Amino acid sequence: MYMTVILIFISILAVMGTLKNRRTGNKPGFLIGGLFTVATIGITLLAVYDEIVGIQ
Repeated sequence: MYMTVILIFISILAVMGTLKNRRTGNKPGFLIGGLFTVATIGITLLAVYDEIVGIQ
């Protein structure tokens, strides 16, 4: 449960960082941060699914 909450927090921070890179015009940071954000959100969704439904 605690790890899922931490992952949700990290995902929010990753999205905020990616949007900041986009606003400031940092294209390499936006691309690398975007890839990190997509991966982090995928892992977070898998963790949330595991908490709710359970992976067997």
